[in-house]
Amino acid sequence: MKSLALLSILGASSLAFTTGTTVHPGADETGSIRGVVTWKGERPKARPPLAIGEKESKGCVHQDAMDTTDRTLLIDDKGGVANVVLTIEVEGAKPPMPTDPIELDQKGCHFEPHVLVVPTGATLHYVNSDETNHNIHSFAKKNRAINQNVAGGSRFEEKVDKAEVIDLKCDIHPWMKGYVFVTDATHWAISAADGSFQIDGLPPGEYKVSWWHEELGKGKTAKVTVAAGAAADLPLEVGAKSKKKKGRRRR
Repeated sequence: MKSLALLSILGASSLAFTTGTTVHPGADETGSIRGVVTWKGERPKARPPLAIGEKESKGCVHQDAMDTTDRTLLIDDKGGVANVVLTIEVEGAKPPMPTDPIELDQKGCHFEPHVLVVPTGATLHYVNSDETNHNIHSFAKKNRAINQNVAGGSRFEEKVDKAEVIDLKCDIHPWMKGYVFVTDATHWAISAADGSFQIDGLPPGEYKVSWWHEELGKGKTAKVTVAAGAAADLPLEVGAKSKKKKGRRRR
């Protein structure tokens, strides 16, 4: 897949989204980074809806019409870019290891969420909430590559202990694709539909923020200074001025 990448640091602010953080003594002793990922330059043409026939989608549980949105590159009306993974490594900190299962669902014949961040060493639960069979076909290079049938209403689990971006597909429903971002980072966020993100629980100091997107690849590292009890603004602009290969290196 061809991919494009560009990053520049500006100055604005935004709202929050899902984050991965470590536990620290108190909110007053830590700070956060927030911003919006926006598209710079001429926008690419909107991608046509996925070609999904009624027969192909039989057994896909969904409340209304089948969601045929191509999720490869989602840009909202104001230029916000969704599904950008932002990561930080705090020296001496350990990544959060959740006690509850980390679930990646197959729902309405889509992977939900489309992009999932998982700390190295965690166990991932692949869930099938549909009434039809799916198969999890992963294209892992460092972790175990799998091609596992998952019957409707069932699940299976797989431990991921090496950092990489894993492409997922379903051979039964070829439009289905998703990504598992396995990382050694201690803190992270995924940009929301409007491009907003927030990373909390950061001790005061200067940090390097890296980002990745399935279509745009791996972006340049940005530096930002965090103060206790405050939110540092880090707006990011992405666009189509340079081409890079899709990142599969260590995260």
